[in-house]
Formats: sequence, C-alpha cells, structure tokens
Amino acid sequence: MRGFLIETYGAPTSHRLHDMAGLTPGPGEILIENHAIGLNYPDALMVQGKYQKRPEPPFRPGRDCAGVVLAVGEAITEFKPGDPVVAQVFTGAFSEQVLAPLSRVFHRPEAVSAVDAAGAITVFNTAYVAVSIRAGVKEGDRVVVTGAAGGVGLAAVQLARALGAQVLGIVSTEEKAQMVRDCGADALIVTEREEEPLKQVFKDKVRRHWGDDRGADVVIDTVGGAMFIAGLRCLGYEGRLVIVGFASGDIPSAKANYLLYNDLTVMGAPLDIHFDFALDRIRTGTDWWLGLLAEGRIKANVSEVLPFDRLMQGLQDILDRKVAGKLAVDVRA
Repeated sequence: MRGFLIETYGAPTSHRLHDMAGLTPGPGEILIENHAIGLNYPDALMVQGKYQKRPEPPFRPGRDCAGVVLAVGEAITEFKPGDPVVAQVFTGAFSEQVLAPLSRVFHRPEAVSAVDAAGAITVFNTAYVAVSIRAGVKEGDRVVVTGAAGGVGLAAVQLARALGAQVLGIVSTEEKAQMVRDCGADALIVTEREEEPLKQVFKDKVRRHWGDDRGADVVIDTVGGAMFIAGLRCLGYEGRLVIVGFASGDIPSAKANYLLYNDLTVMGAPLDIHFDFALDRIRTGTDWWLGLLAEGRIKANVSEVLPFDRLMQGLQDILDRKVAGKLAVDVRA
C-alpha cells in the first residue's frame, strides 16, 4: 500500500508518499480500506511537530478517513468486512489502509459518501462537543459563531440551527458570509482586528442584530485573540463562551472580575478527551449528525477534493489560510 510517512518533522510539502507493507488488525482493531481523507488544521501542525501531542518519528500521520471494512480483530462483532465506515484516529489516516481502534470507528450511512464523511468527522464532532455537550444549545438560544466560514465554524452553525437556535456567523468577507447564509444562518462581516475597537464594534453590531440589548446566549469561538475578548462583550445574562481553538494564533486571557460581574461562563471544548471519558455521548452525537447529513439537512461543505499525491499541498494551503470550507482527499484518484 501507499501512505505518507513522517521521518523528520518539517513543512507539509517536505513529506512524500512511501510504499509500505499491508496492515493486519490486532485485538480490538478494525482494518479499513481507505477511500477518502479529511484534512484539518491540527494535521498541518502534527506533521511539523507543532501539535500539543508529538508522536515520535517515524509515524504515519492523519486523523480522518472513510471507506469500507477490510478485516476486524478478535472478538469484534459490531463491524464486519464490507461495512461502510468513517473513522477518526489519532495517527495513520494518510494511507491506503488504516488501522483504527473500535472506539474510533462509526457506521457510515449508505447515503453519505466517503468524501463527505471523511471531510465532516472531525469538524462536526468538534462542533457537537462545543454546541451540544458543552454549551447545551437549545431551541430559541441566540448563538454567535466566530470564524464561521471555517470547517468547525460551518459545522457549528449547522448543528446550532438543527437544535433550533438563532445563529449569527462572524466572518471577514462577503464570500465567506454567503457560505454561512447557505447553511441557513445570518452572517455579520467584521473586518476590525484591533482589540479595543473590535470589542465595541462587535458588541454593538451583535446586539443590534437582534434588536434589543439582551445580547447572545452562546458564543462558539474558533479564533481566539481579540475575537475572544469581543465575544465575551456580546454575551448577555448567564452567557456561555465555548473555546474551540485559536485560529488567530493568539491565546487570550479573560479577566475574572468581568466574568463574575456579568454572570458569564467560559469553557473549553476539546474533542479527543471525550473519546476517553464520554464515548457514549460521542457515539450518540456522531450518529445524530451523520443522520442529518444522510437526510440532506446539513452539508459537509467540502470545497475541494484533492488527489492523494496533493495531500500535503492541501495542508500547506490550510496553513496559508487559502481554504474556505473543508478540504478532502480522494485516495483512489
């Protein structure tokens, strides 16, 4: 089989395809014939050695894949060869064959393509943790999503809408605003990036959007930096801000007295830890949004499908912020 191997950490385009030996599942493992790969910002960090968890080279990178089951390990009864699946592993997805632990493999509805499933698995599971598990979004809530045209942002917009919330996506261009509107939400273009002006502009525009001074119930923040501070300012009574990531590269701090005086809650939404401590909730959420995807009620928003040999260029494009929506790879192209 072919796959990417990280022999030494470096820029995405410094890595290449290798010929490798085929794989065999051990106990508790599932061997997947990989048809499609989803590309994520953390993948780009991982191959450079900049992710918070650093596997020791050599290793096969990649976290999102979809295809069909080739073989199952001892005592596995939930899956059988030929089953369509999608998987979210820690490493190893950038290969024609993928070994995945049982806890990281999900049944894929026949109506959901491998490309859509692979492109959606991390961003929608991340969004599910943020929107449902952590923020507890419910019908009628006012939800603001920063970086709303990114992969997680568009997923959060759609899941919040599916739960009955009123959703406002924050973007930087009209093109990105249209992507948010196409997902059924309102969009607000904010170009200011300096913290002090942004705080006031953001607060005024968000509150004006709903025509009163109540503010937002929830902010899902994928950007960090000044956008995080601005997000706090637009929250109303008992508002919740959920930290998903720091696309701006700036990790902010909140003043505890502001949280106290305004009755606010700030919380993180890490995805991977939920596989260890809340796997049943992850399985429930994944089945839910895959069902929505199969019914056409949400979209994977895969904006481009690359051939296998251009995978690393795709990661570089993500780093260079050239991607709106989601990149996927057709392994068999």
